Amino acid sequence: MSSIKPLETLKNKVKEAVTKALDTDIDLDEFKEEVWNDLSAIYYKYETEEQKKAFREVMYEICEKIKEGKWDSVYKKLYREEQKEKIF
Repeated sequence: MSSIKPLETLKNKVKEAVTKALDTDIDLDEFKEEVWNDLSAIYYKYETEEQKKAFREVMYEICEKIKEGKWDSVYKKLYREEQKEKIF
C-alpha cells in the first residue's frame, strides 16, 4: 500500500474543513467544491485497485456513521489516527 501521506492529508483536510465550517464568512458551495477536489486528489494518489477499494470502503463507513448520527465516532477515529502520527 502507498505511504500514510494520503491518510494524513485527508485528516488534515477534515480538520481544516471543520475549522472553515465554523467560519461564518465562508461560501458553502465554494467550500464543498474544495472538499470534492481534495477527495479526488486523495483517491487518485492510490495506484492499485485494492487501494482504491479500501478508500471507497472507508468513505462508505464514514457515510454510514454520519447517516446514523454518529459523527462523533468518525471524529474520534480521525483524532486517534492523528495522535498516532504525532507519536511517530
